[in-house]
Parts: sequence; structure tokens; C-alpha cells
Amino acid sequence: MKNIVEPEKFVRPRRASRAGVGAVVAVAAVSLLASCAAERRERTSTVQVREMTTTPLPPMTNITIVDLRDEPSGDPSSEKVVGTIVNNGDKAVTQLSIRVDAMDGSGRLVNSVTTPPLAETIAANGGRGQFSATMPRDPAVTTYKAVAIAR
Repeated sequence: MKNIVEPEKFVRPRRASRAGVGAVVAVAAVSLLASCAAERRERTSTVQVREMTTTPLPPMTNITIVDLRDEPSGDPSSEKVVGTIVNNGDKAVTQLSIRVDAMDGSGRLVNSVTTPPLAETIAANGGRGQFSATMPRDPAVTTYKAVAIAR
């Protein structure tokens, strides 16, 4: 008797149906989306909002002196230096003194005089005031310079 060997049977693995595969993919997609949604909620809950405010600038003093000139005085040994103070700042100024410097042709200081504080208040935003200073007459003086001194 011969041994009969039956050939091995090849059993093909069973394929999942398309509907089954689709269901598995759908379940995986829903799980993935749910985990992302939870993560997104967590991120938005940690966002902090900061409010920013703008602080207004403090009031400024901005003084200029215009129309500076010398005029004859009643005394031949002195001359009067006059000018106009303009307050371009946004706050009124009081007790303002003016220092007048007399300079020679090469720009060197020859003499300097400071006025007493002015009695008047110079209004903000273009307010004007006048000043005068008496200076000893000196033939070397060619130019005057005036500087406002706030107290």
C-alpha cells in the first residue's frame, strides 16, 4: 500500500468586507477627532488676555523767546534788551525769569543779566508775555541771547 499524502490545502485568509473596513476606519476617525477636540478645548482654556491701557503724557512746558532786540534806555551807560515769551506748552507758567547773555563778535560771553521772576502768568498753548532786562552798554557786544528759566 502506498502512502497517499494529501496535498496541503491552502486556506486563503478571509478578507474583511468593505463595509467592515469602513466601519473600523470610521470608528478610528471619530476617536482621533474626539481626542483632538479635547486637546483643542484644553489649549483654548489656557489662553490669557491682557488689557493694555495708554497713559496720557504729562503736561509739558515749551517756552520760546521771539523778537529779541535792544532799545535805547534813559541812561547812556546802559541799554534795554526786550523780547516776547511764547508758551507753546500745554500748561501755564509762572515765576519765569529770563537770563540775557551779551556776546562779542566771536561768540564769547561779555556779560549776563537775569531778570527777577515775572509777576504775570503766561497761559498755555500760545500765551505770550513781555520781558525787559537792563544791560551795561559795552561796544564789544554784537549779539544777545535769551534763555527762559522756570522755577
